Amino acid sequence: MPELLNGEDLVFVTKHGKLTGILVPLAEPLELPVELRHDLLERLGAAISKHLDERGVGEERVMGDFEKWKRDRRTGRGR
Repeated sequence: MPELLNGEDLVFVTKHGKLTGILVPLAEPLELPVELRHDLLERLGAAISKHLDERGVGEERVMGDFEKWKRDRRTGRGR
């Protein structure tokens, strides 16, 4: 996988023979226009929210898991 991320070619991701994503390697990600980065972040957030909603995972669980992860990380158990 690292060779795909470090390459220069587009990578088409499929699931059951259908296109589900495209990996676009970026030499300089910060050179993307701010508007495009905002749009990508909004779309990613909406997709994650939909995924969690479909599985019945609410904000309380996400925040609880995050707090546990932070606590475990501080005590060295999250490594």
